[in-house]
Amino acid sequence: MTWTLESRNIGRAYLSLAIPALIFHVLFWVQVATHRSLRQLSMLWVYNYLFTDMLLLIQFFLEYILRTSLPYCISYSIFNTFCVLEAYTTAYITVLEAYMLVCLNITRYYLIVKNFDIAARYPYILVLFNIFLYLFGMSLLLFQVKLFRTLVLHRHPHTSNCHFQYFNIRTQIGNLFIVLLIPIILNCYFMTLTTIHVRQSRQAVRAQHNKHSQLLVQFFVLYIVWLVLWAPNAIVSHLITDNYPSTYTRFGSITCTLCGPLIFMFIDRRFLKVWKKTVCHIVRYGRPQRQINPSTISNELRLPKFPR
Repeated sequence: MTWTLESRNIGRAYLSLAIPALIFHVLFWVQVATHRSLRQLSMLWVYNYLFTDMLLLIQFFLEYILRTSLPYCISYSIFNTFCVLEAYTTAYITVLEAYMLVCLNITRYYLIVKNFDIAARYPYILVLFNIFLYLFGMSLLLFQVKLFRTLVLHRHPHTSNCHFQYFNIRTQIGNLFIVLLIPIILNCYFMTLTTIHVRQSRQAVRAQHNKHSQLLVQFFVLYIVWLVLWAPNAIVSHLITDNYPSTYTRFGSITCTLCGPLIFMFIDRRFLKVWKKTVCHIVRYGRPQRQINPSTISNELRLPKFPR
């Protein structure tokens, strides 16, 4: 149940990334909670994506506490429950984030290319599709584990990390195709169409063109970070039976959770305005206020008398 000495050292390295990531996520959600201008339905997929990052961080902190502080203080049944949650959470979040980025890309494609705001026109459909995506990710795992028995829960003998193990190569490739290849193809397709439209519409209103370019750059940076940092861990977990390589690719997934809120806080203009206002308030309240004393006229001062 407990980590080895090598795993503990790696876990501390994870912790050095997870703590700053949690701090930035808390700051991000505080800004959203305290500023009404940021609570928009058009940001639904952004908030869902960062919410899944928060779930991953919470899962890691529980895993760290369980395997370093409480390995001998809990029963095997409780530990097995946490083990199941650990395996499900990692696989579930991978599915959710891959398709949430696709949904974010599609909504921005319609906003930029078609000038059609899905959040404003069909808000209920957007919310229902959001709920459907959560159910789709969970059903994809439950059908394979409980119904078809193509996945089995496995605990690594050295790292004690819980993960799903596939029975055959066809199941591995099939899951990798659904979880990674389809979302990558869809994202590349819609990003290409959006980029072509933005490049061809330079003669449009300058303010609108700058806004569209900013949204495109923001998603491009976010998706490149996700592909470089998160995707290797997903590929390793789907193709390699031994879970030991994922010990090192997990650094990328935790770093990805650190970069997520930073990308939106410092690239999105709405968050930049909120941060500028917050900094101005902090500076204003931090400055010592000068007290201006009222001027008094001495009684000894005599006014000159003028002849009548």
